[in-house]
Amino acid sequence: MSRELSDLDRDVIDFTAVLDDLGLDYVVVSGYVAILTGRARSTEDVDVVLAPVSDSELDGLATRLEADGYWGMAMPLDDLSEMLGDGDRLRIAEDGEMFPNFEVWLASNDLEREALSTAITASIGGHHISISSIELQIAYKLRLAERSGTTEGKDFEDALHLYLTFEDELKAERLESYVERLGVEDSYAELRRI
Repeated sequence: MSRELSDLDRDVIDFTAVLDDLGLDYVVVSGYVAILTGRARSTEDVDVVLAPVSDSELDGLATRLEADGYWGMAMPLDDLSEMLGDGDRLRIAEDGEMFPNFEVWLASNDLEREALSTAITASIGGHHISISSIELQIAYKLRLAERSGTTEGKDFEDALHLYLTFEDELKAERLESYVERLGVEDSYAELRRI
């Protein structure tokens, strides 16, 4: 991406740098992917899926995050290993801040594992961030839009932004496979009509 870094970009770069430094496999998904690629909207959270790791690696992550000035919004970072291990999602932010926060969880289903295995690297301001493939992200955002019952909300608009921005580069067969798997054929047809 060739644009000025926003404060949100800097926050994401700082947070994911911790994951990179610790050698943890992660992927950023959902709304921030659309924002990163140029969609003008705000968000309060950034969704980060981690590949399953050992308790000791999670303890190391908690120690590092605390040392770098982060806090667990609903629990102390010392409980990170136990909470993530139980399948919970945790919100982590810079000390004293509520926004943006990083909603972090361990991959627990095929779609999340696929997001990790098909992740792409976004480069911005000389930094690299692992993000969900655009094809998967479009289908996923369409599913979220359908669940909310509208094609006028942020999720459909995120999907539309990604589709229009990357239309010439999308792997149509892969996108249509995700659309089918997630059962969002009607939303996808509407997106293509726009």
